[in-house]
Amino acid sequence: MNFWVGLIIGLILGWVIEWVIDWLFWRREDEGTAVASRTMDIDLQGKLAAVEAEKESLAARLQEALSKEPEVIVQEVIKEVMVKQDRLQKIHGIGDVFTRRFNEAGVYSFAQLAAITPERAREIIDPEEWQNIEPEQWIAEAKQFAEKAQNS
Repeated sequence: MNFWVGLIIGLILGWVIEWVIDWLFWRREDEGTAVASRTMDIDLQGKLAAVEAEKESLAARLQEALSKEPEVIVQEVIKEVMVKQDRLQKIHGIGDVFTRRFNEAGVYSFAQLAAITPERAREIIDPEEWQNIEPEQWIAEAKQFAEKAQNS
């Protein structure tokens, strides 16, 4: 019987020693991991708060941009819809480059070109010294084309 009692006492002592070692060494690492995990959680919460603040800032900027954007879009649509764009290249002496310059200045139709002064046409075209332009002739031709379009 002494053998069985010794075996049971040895098993109980072994279990107690293993439990003490577990608590002293292995659980301590788990606690360290828990502390590291809590530190990481705090760090992630700080990053999340920073991202939320940036998101709110971007949302405010987006709303501001959207409040301004429709005005620009409406102006462009009005130019395209309300003003029939004529092919200004039909006028002798006006090519693609001069047409683009007139369009950038808001002149899209023969009627609009006929309404500007020769000086304004020179400002819009901004010719080089070697370029010989005739805005008076362009305006006269534009008036003719605009009258034909009205009569049609």
